[in-house]
Amino acid sequence: MKTRRNKQSDASTTTESLLNTAERLFAEYGYDGVGMRALADEAGVNLGATTYHYGSKEKLYIETVMRRFRPIGEERIKLLRQAEKAAKGKPVPVETIVDCMLRPPFMTVLAHPYFPALLARNLFMPPPFMQEFLAKELPTFNEPFVAALARTLPNLPLEVLRMRDMFAGGVILMVSRQLGKMPMRSNPTFCEFVIKEMVTFITAGLRTEPPISGSDLPPMGFPQTLSATTG
Repeated sequence: MKTRRNKQSDASTTTESLLNTAERLFAEYGYDGVGMRALADEAGVNLGATTYHYGSKEKLYIETVMRRFRPIGEERIKLLRQAEKAAKGKPVPVETIVDCMLRPPFMTVLAHPYFPALLARNLFMPPPFMQEFLAKELPTFNEPFVAALARTLPNLPLEVLRMRDMFAGGVILMVSRQLGKMPMRSNPTFCEFVIKEMVTFITAGLRTEPPISGSDLPPMGFPQTLSATTG
């Protein structure tokens, strides 16, 4: 007879297998391209266990995305707050802000190379049920960086900073997808070099004056969730 601890261990193994398999299959084929039976077969568990743990494919998909998305966002904010504390009330250098933005997702990708494709699908072609979900999640993790950049670069309009923050996200997604194919991704020296190059590249773009003045900017439609003085 299995003990309670053994049953808990089996359940943990089942959910981990399901989530890892779901991450790979949803990244490769998208939400509509993966059936629950095929996913269960690939994970080596029965379909009943899949339904028992998650109830529906929609709930499994959300959990698959958020189990990495939220920890990445929380670690980014943690690093930013540490940098702000170290700055002792002064604006945080742009390079430091960008490093805080990039390092957590980059390090996650090294350990989980399928995640960039899954994240890209949800940022650019999300299933309908994910659109509203992500609209609530993204500002929580992005706007503190926009506010920090606004304090450091007060000459740039918030809308421009939000747009450039989006550009920075595109860089990390593209580099992450390519990095997953490189044997050098297991080399810490190489990975640190890539991070520093991305920081240098993005920082240069952030510091550049906009091609048109803030008063002439067209409406861009980014959410106004923070002012330049909030954290």
